[in-house]
Amino acid sequence: MAPRGTILVVDDDHAVREAIELLLTPRYTVQTAGSGSAAMDAICSNFFDPILLDYCLPDLPGTDLLRIVKRFFPSTMVVLITGLGSEDVAIEALRGGARDYIRKPIHPRDLQDRIARLFDLPRAGKERRQNPYVHRADSLLPGGPATEDPEATDHARAILKAMRYIDDNFGGGLSLGAVARAAGMSKFHFCRRFVACTGLNFREYLTRRRIARAKELLRDDGRTISDVARDVGFKDTTHFGRVFKRLERQLPSAFRRRADATGERPVGTAAPTSLRPSNLGDSSSGGPS
Repeated sequence: MAPRGTILVVDDDHAVREAIELLLTPRYTVQTAGSGSAAMDAICSNFFDPILLDYCLPDLPGTDLLRIVKRFFPSTMVVLITGLGSEDVAIEALRGGARDYIRKPIHPRDLQDRIARLFDLPRAGKERRQNPYVHRADSLLPGGPATEDPEATDHARAILKAMRYIDDNFGGGLSLGAVARAAGMSKFHFCRRFVACTGLNFREYLTRRRIARAKELLRDDGRTISDVARDVGFKDTTHFGRVFKRLERQLPSAFRRRADATGERPVGTAAPTSLRPSNLGDSSSGGPS
């Protein structure tokens, strides 16, 4: 019997990934990822429906990854999996766009039944796939309809690839042409699609990405402000200070003093800030002029 569809299993526990893959492979094509970053790489290259997503990932909270998926691919069904028993987690998952919620330990028969029901939903019409806990407006990209058609899905996937490229290279000289090539688009086409998907133009997004990373680095007292400015791609410390103040309404030195006073410290490897929902088209903090 041919597989009914393709499923992405995202969990940092290798044993859990292996067990789910063995359980579902007879009926479905299963791909696995052990981190949010690996999941984003997979999502940029393939279509999955549904995605089984662990709440606790080593580099990005599962609920943050859930919102990213629903923003770029709103028709994709996501099932959040967690070992935590809090009802607050379930509510957060459903409001974030999850179609279902499963607690660990996972019972094989229950998981098989739930997945089968999800794959039966499209036969009853796409309207049944809309999560009743999420307003329809929350599932739309700024400036356009949900990415349901293949061309729009390809565009969203290309923009995610570009964002990943920016995240890996923003500390050096990063040109619009290089990012457009990473997305497989002309510069003109890339600029239009990037604004449609993120609500920001390329330069505004890159500046915010750099400042977001700078905020993480400023919490490390071992780095000077000049070091931080250089690490995030600013050649001039004065320019860095002006841009930081424009976006954060305070100078980098003031931000560091506040972080010291509140006891905020680095927590290991930072999550990919550029892919956090708060950095996707949030116009509240204003863009660089």
